[in-house]
Amino acid sequence: MQEKLDAFLEYVDHHVMHHGGSLDALTHKTLLEDLEILGHDILSLFHFDETMVVLVAVLLGALAWFGRKKIGRIPQGLGTLLEKYVLFIRDDIVYPNFGGATYGRRFVPFFCSIFLFILLSNFLGLIPLFTCSTGNVNITMALATIFLGVSLWGTLRQGGAHALVHALLPAGLPGPMKPVMFIMEVISLFSRTFALTMRLFANMLGGHVVLYAMVSLTAIFGAVAAPSLAVAVCLYLFEVFVAFLQAYVFTMLSAIFIGMMVHPQH
Repeated sequence: MQEKLDAFLEYVDHHVMHHGGSLDALTHKTLLEDLEILGHDILSLFHFDETMVVLVAVLLGALAWFGRKKIGRIPQGLGTLLEKYVLFIRDDIVYPNFGGATYGRRFVPFFCSIFLFILLSNFLGLIPLFTCSTGNVNITMALATIFLGVSLWGTLRQGGAHALVHALLPAGLPGPMKPVMFIMEVISLFSRTFALTMRLFANMLGGHVVLYAMVSLTAIFGAVAAPSLAVAVCLYLFEVFVAFLQAYVFTMLSAIFIGMMVHPQH
């Protein structure tokens, strides 16, 4: 039993370290070296987050291509579904946080893409063959960095440097308060980026570790722990809900935060 427990702890520790972005993960062997160890099993490629990011990007491209063919004047099948999806992102997430079409229209493609990227990454992570790339803090940090870049770019494009200063320095402040508030707003901007990084990473990684723990109880303790499989099935179904929820939360928070900068009057 101790050997099984040690094997499980080693597996979870490796999984957490691999997705944790720690120094050990950063000094990990290269992809080619890992494949030499794993052998010539092509499916081993899907154990790497780099592969999963490329796979999700390919799936998004294929979805856009097939969906565009089905839209036409009268959307059919996948085209109808994609139209409903775009309307949901536009009318329920983007426009309410950007004050309507004037400010928000150009941001709709960005939020449609980021929602689907996170959702597909979360779903693929629930399939045993694949790894969950959104359980890697480096991936979620990259997504949050994109959010930061879009925030700054959108504000500068909207009104230049004056708009950026106005977004970081609320109007009507007394003179002595302006330097303090400017520093606080800059810190707030980076804290939002950090919050988006950790929220998605921790939720996805935590759910998978709990699933591993439930399933491993049967392997460690045998038939006595069989009820844990029922718990694991319930957790798995809950993780499907979490996959949707985390994609929605990340997209909604990004829209709120970017809207606060691009359209601070709203």
